[in-house]
Amino acid sequence: MNTFETEDGGYHLEMKGRTMVLTIKGVMDVEIALRLLLEARVQLTNLPHDHWASLVDLTNWGLHPPEIVEFIREFQVWAEENGQLAEAAVINKSVLKEMARNELVKGVRKTVHQEYFEDKAGAIEWLRILSLYED
Repeated sequence: MNTFETEDGGYHLEMKGRTMVLTIKGVMDVEIALRLLLEARVQLTNLPHDHWASLVDLTNWGLHPPEIVEFIREFQVWAEENGQLAEAAVINKSVLKEMARNELVKGVRKTVHQEYFEDKAGAIEWLRILSLYED
């Protein structure tokens, strides 16, 4: 379990079985994005499983500056090439967050199944059905 925070934003990352659970708070600036992506790669590389999923809680996400888009897309390509099967994104009912997230993964997702959820419980249930989430 790893947490990083600044005055404007931060994240909490932990592994739950085959699922990387990521909670983003506030604005995702370049410093936070680079720390997070490096930390996620380290965690995922050390997984004893070939395939994994992510649960991304964007409930308190304050979006991001355009400078980080290429870093996020590069990570998405790496994730897909390194066993990511699914992503459950918690956005409440925010159309803006869904549009922003779709723009971040536009053109890079080919085999990762992505779904949006109003709450974390729904996301967890979906990942459990896929046998990818363990408490």
